[in-house]
Amino acid sequence: MGIRTIRAALAAVAAAVLAFGVTTAADAQQKTESTWDQIKRTGKVRMGVFDYPPYYVRDKASGEWKGAMVEMGQDIAKELDVKFEAVEVGGWGEVVLALQSNKIDFHPALQATPKRATSIDFAGPIYWIEWVTVNNPKFKGKTWADYNKPEVKVAVMTGSADEVILRKMAPKATRVEMKELSQIILAVSSGRADAFTTTVLSSMIAKSKNPDLGEFVNPEPRVALPGYIGLRMEEDNRWQKFLDRWAEWNILLGYNEQRLLGSLGTAGITEIPPTVSFSPK
Repeated sequence: MGIRTIRAALAAVAAAVLAFGVTTAADAQQKTESTWDQIKRTGKVRMGVFDYPPYYVRDKASGEWKGAMVEMGQDIAKELDVKFEAVEVGGWGEVVLALQSNKIDFHPALQATPKRATSIDFAGPIYWIEWVTVNNPKFKGKTWADYNKPEVKVAVMTGSADEVILRKMAPKATRVEMKELSQIILAVSSGRADAFTTTVLSSMIAKSKNPDLGEFVNPEPRVALPGYIGLRMEEDNRWQKFLDRWAEWNILLGYNEQRLLGSLGTAGITEIPPTVSFSPK
């Protein structure tokens, strides 16, 4: 091999090593970029949404997303002076993966269950909410003990906090797990399930739109939990600190409760039980 050939080969190797180093460094920088820096760089913040009134509602005419949580997300973007982007995810069961894969930057209305806490982080809380049940007209459950029987079928949404609550409050009930609330409502109204459990917001809307459903119940003992904002786990805590302060500010001033109550009004619910509240007791 001649000297020129050797020099050319060495130059090629050096160029390859340099290119590899630059690519690796770029990849490393991209992988370690914090959510806060990414939001500032892109000028937008991405929130997960899916059809779940009154939290997230797609306007059939415009295709735009509305709802209580969308209003909160838009306010977060406004405070940051960046663009708000609603990104559709497949439901509660897919929110964690959407956060981990950097498909979205945050997702409000999550309960900080121990299982979720092993995979994502949280900010907030942003509100408090109670779990209730809606019965089939032929079923007359009043307490969690009434549901806590193997012969009682209770429908819940897969991957949701509803499932966790049911496992805690009525572990002996036969769970009927489904992906969408519309499937759950159909199962209960048709008699394939005796009842379903979810938050008071979703239950009230489901009951108002489906006259074939039975009684709306606040089972004893009553269960209320805070709702949080889900976000990725990362060492840089600026994003989490900002969301914590945003949540504190909006709760103390009553803004988030106003948004949640307002979402019931837009859904056509004008009579709200006096026991319904979204602030800490």
